Amino acid sequence: MDIGGFYDADSRRRDSPEVSFGDGWRRHGDPHATYRMSWVAETGELYTVREPHHGGLLASYLDQLRIDQPDLDELTVEVLAVFPTQQAVEDTLSGWRKKMEHTDSLEWVRRRLEAGSPS
Repeated sequence: MDIGGFYDADSRRRDSPEVSFGDGWRRHGDPHATYRMSWVAETGELYTVREPHHGGLLASYLDQLRIDQPDLDELTVEVLAVFPTQQAVEDTLSGWRKKMEHTDSLEWVRRRLEAGSPS
């Protein structure tokens, strides 16, 4: 679903504080996108947003400068897990900053989620 649909699907998401877990996540086989990951306090959802970069790595850099931004309907969301507390997310993803910019860092997240068994 796109980012607008994500927030529209549950009104608690719009007003809830969110905790960022970085915006440089990568997925093998998807070289023209980066992912940002956040936790929604009100719902407990840990989610990613796929941010396409039509021009490859240079576009990823331009994205950091807020140049040539994708349309909102291009920002797709995946809920990865639900955690009861921010501390539970932080415990499960301990060391995430060092892993985020690796080639297939989202796979590292998925392995941590499987091992941590979030509720």
